[in-house]
Amino acid sequence: VLISAGAKILGNITVGEGAKVGAGSVVLQPVAPHTTVAGVPAKVVGRPGSDQPALEMDHGWPCSEG
Repeated sequence: VLISAGAKILGNITVGEGAKVGAGSVVLQPVAPHTTVAGVPAKVVGRPGSDQPALEMDHGWPCSEG
């Protein structure tokens, strides 16, 4: 979980695994796992494109031999 500077989580709110809360946000509702929220009140601004995004990434190193 990443909670950025000045963010506030008000009340007994669950923030899911791998979630991110933007700077200065005010969270009033639960945040789903691996979701990014921001704003006052906090709203969802991002979700992963897959269930396991790190496994779906291209881990190769782009290089050209010349």
